[in-house]
Amino acid sequence: MFNIISIVLTIVAVIAWAVHRQQKRHKALLAKFREHNQRLGTAFPEDSVDSELILSDKDKKVVIAFDPQSQKLCMVDGAKDPGEVLDFSYIRKWQLKWTEKSGSGNLSFLNVHFDFSTNDLKRPLIRIPVAGKGYGDTWNSRLGILLQG
Repeated sequence: MFNIISIVLTIVAVIAWAVHRQQKRHKALLAKFREHNQRLGTAFPEDSVDSELILSDKDKKVVIAFDPQSQKLCMVDGAKDPGEVLDFSYIRKWQLKWTEKSGSGNLSFLNVHFDFSTNDLKRPLIRIPVAGKGYGDTWNSRLGILLQG
C-alpha cells in the first residue's frame, strides 16, 4: 500500500513540476514580446502563448509571434534567445508537410511540420514541427491571412 501511495505522490510531483516549468517558460516568452513591444512600438501578443497570433512548435521552444498592424514577426528559438523581429517579407513562402501512415484501417499523420523559405542566405529554410495536422491546417490558413493579406 505504501508503495502505491509513494508512486502516486511521485507522479503528481513530476506533473506539478512540469506544469510549473511550462508556466515559467511561457511567462518568459511573453516578457520577450512585451520588451520588443515597448522598444519598437510593435503589438505582439503579451497575454497568452496559445494566441491565434503565436505559432509554436510542439514544445513551444521555437515560437513565431505575428503583429499584423506593423507587418512584423518575432521569432524566438529557445529559452536564451531574446527573439528576432523581422518584416513579414522575411518569409517568402511556407509549406505544411507530414508523413502519412496507415494501419488497422486508420490513417495517421506523423512528422507534421512547416517549412518556411526565407530571404536569408544564412538561414534559407526554417523547419518548425507542430503538434498535429489539425493545428497545422489551422495555421496554414492563418499564415495565408497574415502574410498574403
